[in-house]
Amino acid sequence: MSEPTVDRAGPSQPSRVAGEERHLTPRQREKAPASNVDLEDVQLDDSVFDQEIDLLISQYLESRGSPSAAKMWDEEILGRGRDGDDKKEQLEDVERAILDGDYGSIEGLIAKPGLLGPQTQKAFLYLCYRQQFLEHVENRESQKAFNLLSKRLKPLEHYQPVPYDFYSLSYLTSASTVHDAPTFRDWAGVGPERDRLVGVWRELMDSEKTGGERETRYVPPNRLKVLLRQAAAWQVGRMGRTGGDSAKVSSLLHDYRPLALPSRLLLLIAGHAANVKCVDQVGSESYLGVSGSSDSTLRIFSTEDGSTNHILKGHTSRIWSCASSSSGSSIASASGDGTVRLWSVANGFCRGILQADGGDVYDVKWRPNHSDQIVSASYDRIIRSWDIETGKQVRTFSGHSQSTLAVAYDTTGNAIASGSKDKQVRLWDAVGGVCTHSLTGCLGQITSVEYDEEGKYLLAGCKDNSNRLWDLRMLRNIYRYTGHQNTSKNLIRCRFARSSSLVVGGSEDGSVYIWEREGGSSGTNGQEKTQVQTSSTFASTGLLTPHLDANGGETIRSPASPAYYPPRETRNLHPSHSHINGGTTVRPSRILEGHGEGAVFDVVWKDGVMITAGEDGRVGVWSDDSE
Repeated sequence: MSEPTVDRAGPSQPSRVAGEERHLTPRQREKAPASNVDLEDVQLDDSVFDQEIDLLISQYLESRGSPSAAKMWDEEILGRGRDGDDKKEQLEDVERAILDGDYGSIEGLIAKPGLLGPQTQKAFLYLCYRQQFLEHVENRESQKAFNLLSKRLKPLEHYQPVPYDFYSLSYLTSASTVHDAPTFRDWAGVGPERDRLVGVWRELMDSEKTGGERETRYVPPNRLKVLLRQAAAWQVGRMGRTGGDSAKVSSLLHDYRPLALPSRLLLLIAGHAANVKCVDQVGSESYLGVSGSSDSTLRIFSTEDGSTNHILKGHTSRIWSCASSSSGSSIASASGDGTVRLWSVANGFCRGILQADGGDVYDVKWRPNHSDQIVSASYDRIIRSWDIETGKQVRTFSGHSQSTLAVAYDTTGNAIASGSKDKQVRLWDAVGGVCTHSLTGCLGQITSVEYDEEGKYLLAGCKDNSNRLWDLRMLRNIYRYTGHQNTSKNLIRCRFARSSSLVVGGSEDGSVYIWEREGGSSGTNGQEKTQVQTSSTFASTGLLTPHLDANGGETIRSPASPAYYPPRETRNLHPSHSHINGGTTVRPSRILEGHGEGAVFDVVWKDGVMITAGEDGRVGVWSDDSE
């Protein structure tokens, strides 16, 4: 994709170019190439356009090595290689329609592939509607004649066989017979004129027998791909992109938009009395977030102004993980007190408690398409799936040799991935309960796992200063995302973002890291470090929004002092990716700073809003460049 700063410069680019053009002399403006051309300024002949698209598709099918599909396209659409009997039958169908006065079906009959070129089709169609109009006049059906003239003949006026023919037809709308117009005094009547029109049809087809323009037109090699690349280049240019790096166009199904990465820290939300371990966005929208802290509480807050909706109390130990249901109506939280609690987003009440006696519960996730099931990872090495309606365990998954720290469902809800202190990722059949694969090769404990949207890749956070992407079809580690710190502190998590095209994660150095999933150039050919306003600045400007306890008037205490970390060091620019054993190493596209001292434990990014959990006891709300 394009470099992150391009979209900032994009909107101002057209005005700069327009300003330069205003200073050109008339002669220079005439010679200068057109700029900022709108689609409405480009006129295309639809009939020719359709025919050329047919030819381009035919060439593309041939280049794809699909001879049967190409042959079918040529025969059914282009009309090439048809049997003589089929062609003869088509000609007779048109003649029969003319003689029977079935003018409504003629347009469809002559439009069949291989009969007439688009211009000839319209010229002959004018003659057919002309004949129908004259018959209406002859039968004194004046209203039908007028409707036919305005709806059918008028759009084809410039295909009239002789000058002023359409004018003469218009005159007949107020005449009593066809012969009232001088042009049609030799009109022979309905039957003879239909026979004459059949003769015109036969002459046209005789002239087409040698091969029409569809058969002989030359199509340059790979013309369809060239046109699509030109269209993509035009879209990229319209965004005002600058710089020499190539732009990555991920899809032709929608217009190109440059990658917009978070750069602005909108809010630093205080209120928790200890470090914030986890965050999530509530539901599919990005208006609400939830945070879990070592102060044993969760808070549901607005991402727009930082105000607190509810403070969720009940756990007796730190909150390791929190997750919103897909509907946004419920929240599940995992705690060091060995329980999973279920909360109502609407009123903040605890709906249920799941107790397993397995020690700390480190992670919890909702099963997709099942609002009544969750899965949890615990200190006792067991993965548990739960029915929240009954409060009972549905199934347990055993196999890890040390505590399980992370768990995730795929998008279907039929597969589970788990990460453990034993440095392994295990894949499970969610229904059968068996381990299908074990992924080894990580040099540190697994602190987070997440499937991509298609369920073909798995992202794992590891305590070896790397986040790893696994191809689940080949069971191979293909990318290592590095640059951050994740070795000593517990549960530094990473996640997919932007339809799984990006990877975002926290770090022990207090920064937020963003990587392009496939290691494409970020535009800076390496890491870009963004310094954001400090908390003191936010406090002075009023953007540091504390959690005001609207429910119980709780006194806000200062966050506990975080543990000491080495100062953030200035990082030199590196290539965005390199190859080493165990996958391609990808350097970050952007590094964001804004939290105080201490680690950033968790990051979640949806719909242009990113939320971060800091050891400084605050939740950060970030916006991308386009906001």
